[in-house]
Amino acid sequence: MESLFGGQLGLLGGNEGLKEDGCGVGWSNSPLSEDMYSASHFALISAYQDIKTRLAGLERENADIKRKLKIYEIKFPMISEFGDDRNSYCSFEPKDTALLQSENGSLQQRVNILTLELQKSKEREEQLEDVIQAYEKIHMEKSSLQRDLDKMVRTLLKH
Repeated sequence: MESLFGGQLGLLGGNEGLKEDGCGVGWSNSPLSEDMYSASHFALISAYQDIKTRLAGLERENADIKRKLKIYEIKFPMISEFGDDRNSYCSFEPKDTALLQSENGSLQQRVNILTLELQKSKEREEQLEDVIQAYEKIHMEKSSLQRDLDKMVRTLLKH
């Protein structure tokens, strides 16, 4: 620590204490006692170490936040599209909003068209099922009539 302050702490005024004069606080000419100098030196070193520790912690926290942000940018690419304005949740330009509304409208129209087509398709499917059932019924009736006819022909031929 002494190399940092050139052997003496500049905050202490080069072995001089603080005094109050008429205008405010100034340096007194009386030197600090050795105990007071040691206590001040220890307090400054402790404060410096505390600040250094907190700064290291904040730098680690900042690095963690940056790492998490990169992970989120990879998972959710839209985050990086917003640029440096990360404080707002929606930083769309008015033209972007109009474009999104236009796209939303066209997508809604497309959904409505597809829903209508699906409904028509279901109706056609139901109609087709009805036609198939009618065909099967007709086929069964035809088979039954054919059997009856064959039976009558055999009976006629026997007599």
